[in-house]
Amino acid sequence: MSRVKRVLIVGSGIGGATAAYALRKVGVDVHSIDIKPDTPTAGSGICLLHNAMRALDSLGLAEPCLDSGFHFNAFRQFNSAGELLQTNPAPPSCGIPRPELARILETAAAGAGAILEKGLTIEYLKDRGDCVEVRFSDGREGIYDLVVAADGAYSKLREQVFGVDCGPRFAGQSVWRFNAPRPDQVDAFCLYRSASGRTVGSFPTSKDSCYIFFLENSQEPLRIPEGEAHLLIRERLAEYTAPTIRESLELVTDAKQIIFRPLDITLVPAPWHLGRVVLLGDAAHAPTPHMTSGGGMAIEDAVVLAECVASTNSAREALEAYSDRRYDRVKTIYDASMQLCRYEQGDAIGNRERSSALLLQTYQYLGQPI
Repeated sequence: MSRVKRVLIVGSGIGGATAAYALRKVGVDVHSIDIKPDTPTAGSGICLLHNAMRALDSLGLAEPCLDSGFHFNAFRQFNSAGELLQTNPAPPSCGIPRPELARILETAAAGAGAILEKGLTIEYLKDRGDCVEVRFSDGREGIYDLVVAADGAYSKLREQVFGVDCGPRFAGQSVWRFNAPRPDQVDAFCLYRSASGRTVGSFPTSKDSCYIFFLENSQEPLRIPEGEAHLLIRERLAEYTAPTIRESLELVTDAKQIIFRPLDITLVPAPWHLGRVVLLGDAAHAPTPHMTSGGGMAIEDAVVLAECVASTNSAREALEAYSDRRYDRVKTIYDASMQLCRYEQGDAIGNRERSSALLLQTYQYLGQPI
């Protein structure tokens, strides 16, 4: 298998856009496509932990994120009334709106010479052994040394190449998310614990904005009636009297302000490549959000893939090295996230100390080299 010179990336989310930039920086020709017609201009926030910022810094992209987002280094726990229970140091992190992160990553990739196309997908793919032939939905065709499936947890390309057995499954929780103006109190990663064991979280995404989320347990995936999400979340959070939560909820007046989804997870067994098609980001590993590391793991994937392509002599060597470096690390974070999820599905109150200890322990693990 020859050295990688031309790559197609399917999906331009966090992992795909980072990979497009990272691969261009090592001299690879990059063609990136996404089935969505436009870059999202609305969405929730994302917490980039120290490992994600370190990976972005290796690409020269940490500073733009810090300029647009909010830097913090503490983990605070409150009761449902907003009274502070505990403060712990946390690794340096950056909260940032997802659309702003998407703009930074795509702008960098395009500026480095990657070809980015929207509203386009793969109609036909054939791995010839020495290359991959692709026919696109607009009828055009192309030949690539490598195809990267970065099209998310519900990856169509993964299903086409790896089969349906790697698809996501419900984790037993759903998440409600919305954006709000940032109160002064939200200057760190904050968790609000209720007497019933429910958890609401918040973190800053800029000096003026924050992101609030609520995790809900259920045996089966929840289905929310259309147009009622803003009413339903107020019912669910009625026991929270913390001013930070109440004042933010008062500003939620339309169902479109709420982002709701069941937590569907997957971890594809290694290796993450079949022939010249390789999985990256959520297509390979979609964890629960409890370690706030889904996006961070995708960013690390992109950096490592580019390093492996640049430091090996063939596509096969690069992809083997990529899987070898990534799988154990990703599985550790995936397992920790799932354990935190299980703690909340069990005796959430009794498991609070265990949850906090596991969270801080895994933060330390994330500080290790990738």
